[in-house]
Amino acid sequence: MKNALARLLTEIAAPWTVNIASCMILGWSIGHPGWGAFVALFAGVLPMLLIVWGIVRDRIGNHHVTEHSERHGLIVAILGLVVTALVVQIVAHAPREMIALTCAGLAALVGIAVWTSVFHVKASVHMAVWCGVVAVLGVALSPWWWLGLLLAPAIAWSRLRLGHHTLSQIVVGAATGLVVAPLVYLAVA
Repeated sequence: MKNALARLLTEIAAPWTVNIASCMILGWSIGHPGWGAFVALFAGVLPMLLIVWGIVRDRIGNHHVTEHSERHGLIVAILGLVVTALVVQIVAHAPREMIALTCAGLAALVGIAVWTSVFHVKASVHMAVWCGVVAVLGVALSPWWWLGLLLAPAIAWSRLRLGHHTLSQIVVGAATGLVVAPLVYLAVA
């Protein structure tokens, strides 16, 4: 039963689903749901398609990319997607809030890339995205969003329970998202 609950929490808090939801929430909240959908495509849908493609080609073992060695190339590819989305938004004069959200996600992903490739730490992307998104929505829309951090321990537990991360990897991921994303969002917005 505990493993089933851990798997459920891990799927609900998967980075791609959280990214899609946050983009749609912000886009809708600022009156630009189309831009929310556009950013969701590049921050959630296309990254998951890259992961599935990697699984089909036998380069990635599972959709949570739990092997450290499988993350390097994937992170570079996702960085390329996010930069592409950012360029399109800038050229098309997207709402500043959406550009700021993309910059916040890009900065957090760069932080994860540094932990992964420079320091060889498999930082929890689940925790980075969850904490980063909660923080960005908290500063962008309403302080009530900060209550989402109350779910962070349950998500952390799920990652530990499934053996996908150590406590230090969870803390590194959470801290990266919680610090980097809102600061970059505020700097750009």
